[in-house]
Amino acid sequence: MTILTSRGDGEFNEPALWELPAGATPRGLAVADVNGDGLPDIVTANAGLNAVAVLLGTAEGGFEAARSFPAGTGPRWVIAADLTGDGQTDVLSVNRDSNDLSLFVRSGANLNNAVSLRCGLAPRMAAAGDLNGDGLADLVVSNTGTNDLSVLLGQGGGAFAADRRVALGKPPTRLSLGDFNRDGRLDAAVLLFDSADTGSLGVVAVLPGDGAGGLGAPLFFGSGWQSFGLCAADMDLDGAPDLVTADTSMKAVAVLRGRGDGTFESDRRFATGVVPSAGVTGDFTGDGHVDVLVANARGGSLILMAGDGAGRFAAQAAPVPVGGIPIALAAGDVNADGAPDVLVSLKGQKTALLLLGSETGQFVAGPAVKLLPDGSAYMPVAYSLTLGDVNNDGRPDLLSANSGADSVSLALGRGDGTFAAPAEMRNISYPLRAGLADVDRDGNPDIIATSSRDPEQSSDQAEPRIVRLLGVGDGTFNTESMLRVATGSYPADLALGDVTGDGRTDAVTAHPGSDGVYIAAGAQGGRLTAGDKLGVGDLPVAVVLPDVNADGKADILTTHAAGYAVVRIGRGEGRYDSSRHFLTGDTALMSVYLDVNGDQIPDLVTLNRGTSDISVLLGQR
Repeated sequence: MTILTSRGDGEFNEPALWELPAGATPRGLAVADVNGDGLPDIVTANAGLNAVAVLLGTAEGGFEAARSFPAGTGPRWVIAADLTGDGQTDVLSVNRDSNDLSLFVRSGANLNNAVSLRCGLAPRMAAAGDLNGDGLADLVVSNTGTNDLSVLLGQGGGAFAADRRVALGKPPTRLSLGDFNRDGRLDAAVLLFDSADTGSLGVVAVLPGDGAGGLGAPLFFGSGWQSFGLCAADMDLDGAPDLVTADTSMKAVAVLRGRGDGTFESDRRFATGVVPSAGVTGDFTGDGHVDVLVANARGGSLILMAGDGAGRFAAQAAPVPVGGIPIALAAGDVNADGAPDVLVSLKGQKTALLLLGSETGQFVAGPAVKLLPDGSAYMPVAYSLTLGDVNNDGRPDLLSANSGADSVSLALGRGDGTFAAPAEMRNISYPLRAGLADVDRDGNPDIIATSSRDPEQSSDQAEPRIVRLLGVGDGTFNTESMLRVATGSYPADLALGDVTGDGRTDAVTAHPGSDGVYIAAGAQGGRLTAGDKLGVGDLPVAVVLPDVNADGKADILTTHAAGYAVVRIGRGEGRYDSSRHFLTGDTALMSVYLDVNGDQIPDLVTLNRGTSDISVLLGQR
């Protein structure tokens, strides 16, 4: 064990080593006055010996040789606190392999033999606090084997009531108690893992206490991609407890600032119940609130996440069947009935499924929409669908990026839920994204698409490009106007907007392989310059161009596979502030910037494949 003593000026002396018993394998540590002599002692949980060790402090600042006390099997955590109500420090170990707790009650300057307390399976950690206001310490235990918490109410004298379980759905690990909503009652914050033997889920569950020993329904917040540590403290001295996590993947500490109402300035999480492959937003239930429709990556259905207008989302019980594996989604009113409809591209199919919406959130299948002309030998594999009016008739048309056919195609909408046969524009290698914008400022939408190497074709030597096609205004495009400009490798996402502040449309692409975005600035006549790289952090997978600070200039907002978002505030003429980081879910498939809680301030919503949830970061001015 290594101890660094303080010099009192923020610096520390050279580390000193203290021996633990041979084979100890220490897993947990606590510091408290165990023998009542007024000096701090050290207690460790030693999994290798199935014991706890106590190192009594000396007046000279050192420690006596460790003394071992037999515990349960595989202790992984230890706490030292008054657990009996007699004012003396007791010791408790959390024993993962024997599924119990070992309570060592202090008697004078000694610890009595351990008393076993039952809990859930594979317990990982415990915390002590007065949950029911009776002046006695209660215990909360995280059980990784049963995906729940055990609550053991103290009865005094070292006795505890049988544990009561609080289900969480995922394995809880680190936990901390605090009054996070400032109602005078202890609440619990718990770090969740993806499974008992794998890494962090990057989510902390906050359960409000009821003051009678119970814990309410959890709220979920992002905690960092590979967060392993968790503690509560008022870091900004505003009177509200904050949460601090250690993120091993980022080699950083994250602070989740508490608002004092039980919520935190981090992304709020809402489980989708499925592994998502795509998503789209719209008011699908007709209640005036933003909803999110989520494609199930395992196939067969879409899940409607209904918004409540306050920034919260809930998965609806009945999935929307689609009859295949959905790849991409687009939403818009294609039959002019006032309700948003949804188009779905499906793996292994040459047509897109049309789902006609209603004001009740119900969908009925409409006529299939062709993505490639009749007779095409290719499968479209459309990773991108976009609705927009390209022929200026007031009706939505459908643009698809056909990665499997090395093309983009356009089907003109008739306004009654049907579409004309698609026109195809080829020689755009493996397009992942395509969008519409008037880049030459003639009043007609133009096509901007990404073009890259096909990862499934080793012989494909295509260089990554941004491709532009100028629109004529009648639904056709001038193929001779095709322009290709260089960008970074593997452009995963595309956003269009004026980030340079000159009134022209720029193209911004996100590149996880190069940890940046590339900006292809708009120029005279609808031209685009070669992309210039702007660093934004590790593995950016999605990009949007909102005006985050309402200064009239577009900013760059990226979401990252490592579980965070970055904002680079634009100052015009290609100048940007330093990166600002915010926690989100893992591997965002979609990010949108819109007002989901009705406060007239846009919010950030991401759909996260890695954590199978939606992240909501409420905007502030």
